[in-house]
Amino acid sequence: MNRRIGLPLFTIAASVLLLFTLAGCGQKTVRVETGERIVCTYGEVLTDTVKAIEVPVAKVDKYGIVSKTVTCELHRRLEVLYAEAQTAIAAGDLETAKIKLAEIVKADSSFRKAQEQLDAIEAGKTPAKDTNTAISPAETGTNAGTNTGTGTTGGSGESEPEPIGPVASLKPWVPDRLTGYTATPIIADVYTLTREYKPGPSSPVDSLVIVVEQYANAADVKSAIANSIGSDYSENASNATVEGRAVRFGTDGHRFATVAWGEGGLLVVIEGGSEAGSPERLKSHLLSLVAEIVK
Repeated sequence: MNRRIGLPLFTIAASVLLLFTLAGCGQKTVRVETGERIVCTYGEVLTDTVKAIEVPVAKVDKYGIVSKTVTCELHRRLEVLYAEAQTAIAAGDLETAKIKLAEIVKADSSFRKAQEQLDAIEAGKTPAKDTNTAISPAETGTNAGTNTGTGTTGGSGESEPEPIGPVASLKPWVPDRLTGYTATPIIADVYTLTREYKPGPSSPVDSLVIVVEQYANAADVKSAIANSIGSDYSENASNATVEGRAVRFGTDGHRFATVAWGEGGLLVVIEGGSEAGSPERLKSHLLSLVAEIVK
């Protein structure tokens, strides 16, 4: 999902062009560049509204370029799949690695060494594990033990690192306990928390991820749901009300389904996957998870 177009300001750098004119009663103006430019860590420009305008010299410091690098939702998911594939390669489970690498290549054939490793496996070879992954295998939940009830950690018994700073306030939306799932460690960046949940054997999903992100305001959240999420999960779209929240459901038409809603300036998205297909059947289950989280 290519989104994150409504994030709060992070860095501002004024870019002033050397062009002066006279305006009004001899007031000097200067042409400046202003706007927002957000780029995915994998190089894709997510939004670019930078333009040149003329402003009074005295007000030039009020304008500038908002510049930020984030990992978009699509590549965040690919990072998880890639880390899981590397763990499978290390364990000699090439069939699992092949499935995950094929899914990555389908979405982005240039992602890391996914295509190279997939080609090797299909040629009957064992590729070398790529140790330079963005997240550790533990963060994907691959080593999360065998507990299929509720919980917060895997088989290691070690406590997970807590998010720090303002983003820590988002933690209630990625709860430690979710009925029928085992929570894996939280992945945090400046404005986002992401958490994968390992489903139990009776779950209708084979993967579950919750993402909560801070936007500038509720209007930006509403726009992200209608446009970005609406575009990426355009199939089987419908709306529901859960505990007073307006929740949007949609699927990609193949494997993944999402429910998304706003909590003021927060966007909360639950994504469930089913290799069996028919993601539209996940609606009632995902809505039940919304009800559990918001209570």
